[in-house]
Amino acid sequence: MSIKMETKTISTETWRVAVMGAVVTMIVLSGKSEGRSFSQERQHEEAKESSGRMHHSDPLIVETQSGAVRGISKTVLGREVHVFTGIPFAKPPVGPLRFRKPVPVDPWHGVLDATTLPNSCYQERYEYFPGFEGEEMWNPNTNLSEDCLYLNIWVPHRLRIRHRANSEENKPRTPVPVLIWIYGGGYMSGTATLDVYDADVVAATSDVIVASMQYRVGAFGFLYLAQDLPRGSEEAPGNMGLWDQALAIRWLKENIAAFGGDPEHMTLFGESAGGGSVSIHLVSPITRGLARRGIMQSGTMNAPWSFMTAERATEIAKTLIDDCGCNASLLVDAPSRVMSCMRSVEAKIISVQQWNSYSGILGLPSAPTIDGIFLPKHPLDLLKEGDFQDTEILIGSNQDEGECLFCHIFRTSFQVLKISKMLLSN
Repeated sequence: MSIKMETKTISTETWRVAVMGAVVTMIVLSGKSEGRSFSQERQHEEAKESSGRMHHSDPLIVETQSGAVRGISKTVLGREVHVFTGIPFAKPPVGPLRFRKPVPVDPWHGVLDATTLPNSCYQERYEYFPGFEGEEMWNPNTNLSEDCLYLNIWVPHRLRIRHRANSEENKPRTPVPVLIWIYGGGYMSGTATLDVYDADVVAATSDVIVASMQYRVGAFGFLYLAQDLPRGSEEAPGNMGLWDQALAIRWLKENIAAFGGDPEHMTLFGESAGGGSVSIHLVSPITRGLARRGIMQSGTMNAPWSFMTAERATEIAKTLIDDCGCNASLLVDAPSRVMSCMRSVEAKIISVQQWNSYSGILGLPSAPTIDGIFLPKHPLDLLKEGDFQDTEILIGSNQDEGECLFCHIFRTSFQVLKISKMLLSN
């Protein structure tokens, strides 16, 4: 087996993402949103007719296997783009579903309003430098919530017209390639709703459909206790965030044709932890073969921050349990009691306490775990053994990306340097 590799430097100023080997930019024109909850706030419009004729008369309504969704139309650079935001692909991972693999969403009746950006998955905001746009631009711009498993889709209007016309005239459809974005954030933060991830310009200027999804980060997405819990337990299996991504990718595989996309020509692309996630999906026995191509920007699965041993993940999980007051020593004799306690802890407390295991810029407390299932072996062993399918990939690094980390790594140094320059000028 082999992987076709090409190396390219990708500028963060252009954010171009590859379509069939070319890189396309994620440019943003959208504003902020308060976010919506499917379980509590999402409004359904009841269908007025039992047949699907009403739905097909509205170009902004698409029938998916989960139910009908209504998007909005935007004019971008003089071209129309249909945007669908906040489509649920899983049940809200709250209550008994916290720290578990995602469960597919139940089908809904009527037409679901997919016009508002979804919640961002629970995380801590970056507040080292208040008012500094270079830092604040990465903070979530929608409500933080554990109810966050939604996806977004951008479709060029001209492609939808062509797709619908061919369908109505029983002519062969001409589906287009699909780009699926996975955001970065060190597996600790990030959200698909950020301004820099709005794909309306890409959809307006390219013959491609773009999709993105939310996935759980931090302890909510990667708490791992499989080594200490009874065999077969569904509690805290680790890699829940990767399972979230996988479920979203499968949802798109099954439904993107309804939007005019080609499920056989899907490309995963991501940056930092998103790039690491892409590479894992290409080799994991759980997801390999779902996507035809992969693009990794400034991140791969063998980066030291992109994977964690089961032993280290277990150690971090036990520390968090104790820091949340749930007594990790009871895991062997009373695992249900411990996990019940952890599910009762406020999300904010978990979000803050998990950082007690932070050990430096490359020692984040959450990362994909070598669990023997999603990530069966050490990433390098998988590559050395050729344990993957042939896949076309593009690997690169975003130009000057590391500079954004300097202000965090050398905070006091920058302050001293500033004072020194002031003294010298006087």
